[in-house]
Amino acid sequence: MMNSRLKCTATALVLFLSGCSAKTETIEIINPTDFIDNTAAVNTIDTINNSQLIGVTGFDIMLNNAPAVGVAIGIVPRVNNEPSSQNFVEVTTLRSLIAADTTITATANNNANISISTYWRDQRYVQSTAHDTHVTLRILSLDRLSKTGFISVQARLVDLDSGEFIHVEQEQVVITGQDFINLVGR
Repeated sequence: MMNSRLKCTATALVLFLSGCSAKTETIEIINPTDFIDNTAAVNTIDTINNSQLIGVTGFDIMLNNAPAVGVAIGIVPRVNNEPSSQNFVEVTTLRSLIAADTTITATANNNANISISTYWRDQRYVQSTAHDTHVTLRILSLDRLSKTGFISVQARLVDLDSGEFIHVEQEQVVITGQDFINLVGR
């Protein structure tokens, strides 16, 4: 079962990245015991922070029956120039919501206008109505002249098989060039 899930996830990542500007970056993992509030760290295996933009979808996708855009952040180590790991966060929201100073949130998967999932160390983490999960996407700024935008993503997601949680704490992700054009639309 694990191998089929990995193949499916890798295929989804390859399809997602086929419309993105590919980048490879590093990521810092913080030990859950480093949290100030250790109650939030119970069953939490990692906190994802300081990762970089992998890409923004450059093709048409739909969410809640409306045009949407997806942003992938994290790391994608490559073997023979092909993605070889599932270490990324993908957040998708409606294209109509992309504007500076916008915040889009969901608690326990209660907002159909935003979707997030994380593939990390061969596990898939998602929002859940049965668990204490949440996501916040902030579009901090969009500068069409310089083709530069800044977003932040915070989330608490769960692996439905193991019950383990993962935190996403991306304070600022820079989106430039073609990825910026993909984000704001043509």
